[in-house]
Amino acid sequence: MTSAALRYRAFIPVTIDAVREIETIGMVRVTYFALTSDAPAAVWEVELPPLVQLHGVGALGSAGVVYSAMRESDQVGGEAVEFDLFERPEDVAAIFSLEVDSPLTVQIEDVWMPVSWFHDVAVWGDEDNPRPVDWDLERGQVYRVDLPLFQEAYRYTAGEIGFERLAAIDPQGQVLVSPVEGEAMRGWSQDQIDATRAAFPEKEVKLRYREESSA
Repeated sequence: MTSAALRYRAFIPVTIDAVREIETIGMVRVTYFALTSDAPAAVWEVELPPLVQLHGVGALGSAGVVYSAMRESDQVGGEAVEFDLFERPEDVAAIFSLEVDSPLTVQIEDVWMPVSWFHDVAVWGDEDNPRPVDWDLERGQVYRVDLPLFQEAYRYTAGEIGFERLAAIDPQGQVLVSPVEGEAMRGWSQDQIDATRAAFPEKEVKLRYREESSA
């Protein structure tokens, strides 16, 4: 399957945060950017099934997952989903511009996925000449995960389904490593550190790790 075809499916960019063994099972905590809103806003477009609309159900708050860089597009709407990769640190920083003059808040959320999902994956952009990648997972690496797979990991993290359901999934073709976006993410992280150091020259700035938690 070519990159062109993949671009018409929603692949969520996730960043490796930690690799842990939970009850003898290898798991990976990945982070992603989420947008939340506690109030109705014109910038949100929510499609509700006809049955839900019939019963008068409305959304007072919303949450969304960021899967594309913010760039100008000639195509608006339609059934096809097409997205751009995060190729530069500025692409990542642009996400936070959505908080300006809007009720949106940008948050970094996380979900847990099996380590096995990240073994022998192809490189995004080179699917026509697949060369499975089996390297050590490191903090900061970026992968693209197909939306249905991401949704299952989300349900597992929320406690709605058990690990057995995740283990039964074949992730073939649904997870790809994205080196370009990994570089962009690391560049953005370094920019944040440099900006903090410039603002507080008297203090030592370190990356802050969260306390470990189980799934």
